[in-house]
Amino acid sequence: MSTSFTIWHYASFIIISAILTVAIIFTQKQKEITQKGSFIAVYSIAALILLLSAIMGINTFTKQVLLMNVKNHRFLSTESIIYTGTVRNIGNYDVGQVEIEIEIFDKGLKAQKGASYQSSAFKDHYNDVDIGKFFGFNKAEEKPTSLTIRKTVAKELKARQSKQFAVSIRYPSHFSGYISKERVIVH
Repeated sequence: MSTSFTIWHYASFIIISAILTVAIIFTQKQKEITQKGSFIAVYSIAALILLLSAIMGINTFTKQVLLMNVKNHRFLSTESIIYTGTVRNIGNYDVGQVEIEIEIFDKGLKAQKGASYQSSAFKDHYNDVDIGKFFGFNKAEEKPTSLTIRKTVAKELKARQSKQFAVSIRYPSHFSGYISKERVIVH
């Protein structure tokens, strides 16, 4: 199994660690500073924040995956929707894991009070939790209006390679048609 870190991740870790070490040594050598521990704690927190920001910035430029040719087909016999397509690593570095996130919305929603879509995410979440009964969100006539699914479609995707995928999702029986939105998540 390869790591999803690149040479840029390691270089940023080394540089930030070196700066932190120099700052700690410089603070330790100062005789007029009495509370050295608080300075070192602040330096460490700042270094951690800088390191996390650097990793997120580097990931933006090194992990570049495209979602291409996504098609969906509904199969009535199995009451499912099959999504097919391709993920392509357009970057120069390998990617550890690629997930696809599919959001399905009920196409037959009736517009209420001028809104074309009324979110039920809060109600959907608390319908599945026992505490939802306490707050009164367990009404049987209220059905979820959206569904979000995440599936891993590729592991160890090399630079400049692509991989085809097929994902099957159970079709919600109370939907009267569907609209979907897909996006790729890279780890």
